[in-house]
Amino acid sequence: MTLELWLLLSLTLLAGAMSPGPSVALVISTSITHGRSSGLVMAVAHGMGIAVYALAVVLGLSTLIQSSSVVMTTLQICGALFLFYLGFQMLSRGIERLRKGSETGEDESPEGTPANITVWQHAANGFLIVFFNPKVVIFFIAIFSQFLNADQTMATQLMAAAMAGGIDTAWYALVAVCVSNKRFATALGAASPTIDTAFALLFMVFAAFVLLSL
Repeated sequence: MTLELWLLLSLTLLAGAMSPGPSVALVISTSITHGRSSGLVMAVAHGMGIAVYALAVVLGLSTLIQSSSVVMTTLQICGALFLFYLGFQMLSRGIERLRKGSETGEDESPEGTPANITVWQHAANGFLIVFFNPKVVIFFIAIFSQFLNADQTMATQLMAAAMAGGIDTAWYALVAVCVSNKRFATALGAASPTIDTAFALLFMVFAAFVLLSL
């Protein structure tokens, strides 16, 4: 693969990572409510999920997934249910915090992670929101696969898959760092119940729309 093609692939992957959707909303909400470290954990897990699908394209598994209507429908249903689950959790948390009123600046520090949400839960949420997203499958089959061909070595294709995961991780890590910056921590922390509630409703409406469209 030429340098120009690597650069084009990088820009394509970055554009895919930057596209708005449930993933960025979840990373933003997590970083605001649970702190920078939680947002970074979610970013890494999200990148790992992207790398898994990129690797599936390299191995030819994604074509089998897309060609099976049962598998695609199952992914859509599981994805919608997972979004609804996340939305319900965020809505409950947002309503509870709105009821209690605004937190103090110290309590809303970006490093203050509630004890009831573990690092592994954040990692699982970051990975599963990718894994149950059939749009990711379509993106990698329709776009990422165009950069691969039979003349390339397996090492080159694996490097492309690793790049997909790395760029995705870097983008969401940047989002997590920006929204948890100390300059904005107090304002974002005070607004986090409202943000949680808004994102929760968005997730639940999107989940309902997906289920009704099946």
